[in-house]
Amino acid sequence: MELSEEDIWYFRYNGFYRLPELLAGDLIDRLNDVTDMQISGLVEPIIWESTKSRTPTDIRRLSKIVERNAAYLEAASYPIVLDALQGILGPNIELLTNKHNHLMVRPAGSFPVPWHSGEEPYDHLLITVIIYLEESTLDNGCIRLVPGSHMRPFNRTRRPKQDSFHESDLYYRSVPMPMPKGGVLLFNDSCFHGSDKNRNHQSRRSMTLGYQAHNVHNVIKEDPEKILLRGEKTYIGHPHPFPY
Repeated sequence: MELSEEDIWYFRYNGFYRLPELLAGDLIDRLNDVTDMQISGLVEPIIWESTKSRTPTDIRRLSKIVERNAAYLEAASYPIVLDALQGILGPNIELLTNKHNHLMVRPAGSFPVPWHSGEEPYDHLLITVIIYLEESTLDNGCIRLVPGSHMRPFNRTRRPKQDSFHESDLYYRSVPMPMPKGGVLLFNDSCFHGSDKNRNHQSRRSMTLGYQAHNVHNVIKEDPEKILLRGEKTYIGHPHPFPY
């Protein structure tokens, strides 16, 4: 289902939107099964929770997931995801493989994700999509977003120094985003965001993906780091040779 005009307004001013629909349960089950195999097999590339241990329970993040298994790309291409993105990005939607493209495992006791903004507000609009393979709650460290921070008219470093997750001024301006298993969260990657420590005894799995509109003025159409998921690669710039 495509976003309504009010949904698009909400996204543009607040910087985020939670889809009311869920991904199909059988797809989420397959994603978890594939993820179990990736974790048990210690399939690289992996980001570890600490620099000392190398066991499946210490995996913080699986990187480059789209290249690992077709189920991940199936989720990234799911119709409710692309329908929502089309209302914001237009009909030509590309998935980036060199931005995000990872699965946060977030094992029990996992450290916070520090406050940061992914992109500068003046950069080409990039939408982060998080697909939840497990429920995300306050207890297991759900993501927190600072509403409207993608429109900031002030200078601020994308990765501010911070002594602790809770002492940052961004924490007091943020709102928590608990999400159900199979849920989908969209947000402008320029928004400040972070997530707390996982205080639960289980993991908190979620896929993190990055999408952009196909740049219609880009004459380099075959970019190996982008996958066109919907629409076409068009060019509306000046034709060459110029017609008389």
